[in-house]
Amino acid sequence: MVKGINPFINFCKVRNILFLLLIILVAHTAKAQRVGVVLSGGGAKGAAHVGVLKALEEEGIPIDYIVGTSMGAIVGAFYSAGYSPEEIESIIRNPVFTNWVNGTNSERYHYNYTRAQDNASWFTFDLLLDKGSGPTVNTPLANDLIINFILNEYLAQASQRAEDRFNGLFVPYRAVAADLFTQNAIPIDSGSVMQAARSSMAVPLFYRPIKVANKYLFDGGIYNNFPVDIMEKSFEPDVIIGSNVGTKISAEYPFGKDERIMNDMLLFMVLDKTDPSRIGEGNLYIEPNIVEESALDFAKVGQFIDSGYVAAKKELLAFKPMIKDTINKSLVQLQRNEFRSGFKDLAFGRLELYGFDDKQSKFVQKLINFKNGTRDLEQIKSAYFQLVSEPYFKNIYPNFSYDSESQYFVLELYLKPTARNALSIDVGGNLSTRQISSLQLGARLNSFNRRLNTYEVNATTGLFYESLLMRARFNYNPKTRFYFQPKLVYNHWDYVNSKDIISPNRRTILLDRIDRKVGGALGFGTGQRGVFSGEMAYVRNTDEFSNTANFSSDDYLDNLEMKAYNAGIRYERNSLDRKLFPKGGSRFYASLQYYNGSSDWLPGTTSVDYNPASDRFINKNSNWINAQVSFEEFSLPKGKYTFGWTVDAQLSTINPLFNYQSTLLYLPSFEPMFDSKTYFLPNFRAQFYVGAGIINVFEIARSLELRLELYGFEALKWLEEGLDQEAVVNTGFSKPQFMGMAGFVYSTVLGPISLRFNYLDGEEKNFGLMLSIGYTIFNQKSVE
Repeated sequence: MVKGINPFINFCKVRNILFLLLIILVAHTAKAQRVGVVLSGGGAKGAAHVGVLKALEEEGIPIDYIVGTSMGAIVGAFYSAGYSPEEIESIIRNPVFTNWVNGTNSERYHYNYTRAQDNASWFTFDLLLDKGSGPTVNTPLANDLIINFILNEYLAQASQRAEDRFNGLFVPYRAVAADLFTQNAIPIDSGSVMQAARSSMAVPLFYRPIKVANKYLFDGGIYNNFPVDIMEKSFEPDVIIGSNVGTKISAEYPFGKDERIMNDMLLFMVLDKTDPSRIGEGNLYIEPNIVEESALDFAKVGQFIDSGYVAAKKELLAFKPMIKDTINKSLVQLQRNEFRSGFKDLAFGRLELYGFDDKQSKFVQKLINFKNGTRDLEQIKSAYFQLVSEPYFKNIYPNFSYDSESQYFVLELYLKPTARNALSIDVGGNLSTRQISSLQLGARLNSFNRRLNTYEVNATTGLFYESLLMRARFNYNPKTRFYFQPKLVYNHWDYVNSKDIISPNRRTILLDRIDRKVGGALGFGTGQRGVFSGEMAYVRNTDEFSNTANFSSDDYLDNLEMKAYNAGIRYERNSLDRKLFPKGGSRFYASLQYYNGSSDWLPGTTSVDYNPASDRFINKNSNWINAQVSFEEFSLPKGKYTFGWTVDAQLSTINPLFNYQSTLLYLPSFEPMFDSKTYFLPNFRAQFYVGAGIINVFEIARSLELRLELYGFEALKWLEEGLDQEAVVNTGFSKPQFMGMAGFVYSTVLGPISLRFNYLDGEEKNFGLMLSIGYTIFNQKSVE
């Protein structure tokens, strides 16, 4: 509910006054005009209806009925549920409202323990696999898991108060939805207010449709975006006031404005063309001055509310005298309080599942049960978002119903019957001015067979980086969030083929790295965002490298083979808002890893130990511990500025291997920047170091930001190369090293487009200019 608003008032102390007011009200309404308000669809622009309702109440215009379509149905549902225009405005103006609509997870509604490792995908194509019906597309543009729950949270008590009769709401109400099978507009007049409002806003491809009375219904704007006729048929009011924000720009081509409204093309294709003449003479037509604004721009909802308010005030100057009987705003509030005084606390006593088979039901009931009595809203919310954080259950939608006999609410969960197996296809990668461009393809199968299982394969190909990731995840207990995850990883980095198109003379190191890791991890979730895991694995790496910067075609590279057993523990808590270039949230990571194995080294021609008469590998046993603690955090934005900071500390007990270069390969590295992960940077590698940085993000325009990043690196135990290429260990304080970036980042649906000017200490060419489109994200290395 809205923070700071108490919807329940004890009327015992004012019973006599209220009784008198009700008598006056009955006498008043017996002869008053009946006024019906019609609210059109129009996406984000529907927020203007809130301003219209606010103006109507201020001018004393009675609102006896409401009919709405799409966003108009949402605003109408809140008003009919007993929320004042000011309360609705407070909800919509809150920045989290945009997250609810877009399905963007926030700290409050996200559980991280099921979050997959970030990959370079641009988009994901979802299919539901069913033996009977075959594969079906399941890729809505927006995630509706949050908005579905929020609508229940705000509207369920009104349904309970009205006993599921929309005529019994604070204001009698109709939501208009569309039946695509019969091609009819459907006015919904009973049942769950949440389901009615939610079905009315189910724009095809944007939101999933939900079932109402066992029918899949879609956005009502498809067949009736301005439902004046439904108002007339349902309520027969004396006066109709219509607020329309759904007018299409069709009189002439919008030269100079077409680029700005291109995002609305989908809405224009599916929504019925609103006809203002439907309102008829003797009624009031209000059209806020926002025709040229985008219906998808939820960042402007405050502006739209103001526009609706101004437009309504202007039209009411001439129309108000036509209303015979006005009503004082304070009396409306008393009526509203009386309606809301009948709300029951959101206490839940039962779970009902629809579309679930027996195995799925048992899984859900382990997480959500009522063995210890009723559960409050926060407990239900926690369990719900914990459940839907599993990708397999993202086809669930909830409904709160009320059991009047038992005097508690019932949590109903609906699962699409064909959602037995869900296949997700990922396509992504990176296009760059350096030769690090890559293409990534991946597939994930979420299946339920005795337990919830996930199977994943991900492949990346490119000149610089190629990889193969295969893993599975077996979830044993949803409540404790205990899982087992076997995994196989293959990574290949070719630093020779990472030349820079913009700066072709930049020095590249002669290094070809292959690492392989196969093993398994046991883990469990901690809190809302944390995951703790323990793992055991086998590592086998191959490195080919030069010991000098000068290398000819007649030379041979050193060959290093590392074989080791690995055991370790990790903890991560991640709420960063983006997988690349974040500007919100935080991430804490801690790891302790033990390696025990052996190394085989064959010196090449650039090694002082090269022996042309011998091709025998030199063997050495190695065991060491790696420990890491890192933290990254962004503060809340101050206007258009966001500040972030990061710190990273790593310690390795590895002893020198065969020479300086071979040891350097296995030292911890500081790689905080986008491009630092694509270079082999000796100056930012050490056995023990502390690194830190600051991140400044300036919002220049919508989706465009300027990032200024500066990082410092201090080695406390590091290597130097001796006269005979041996590794010389140093301790104390080394000369600090710095790296930084100034870059423009433009966020798109497919990923970021970034232009970056980098500085790296210790490089022959300290400065570099890079341009890339998409994501450069690597699998975790075998020894980190």
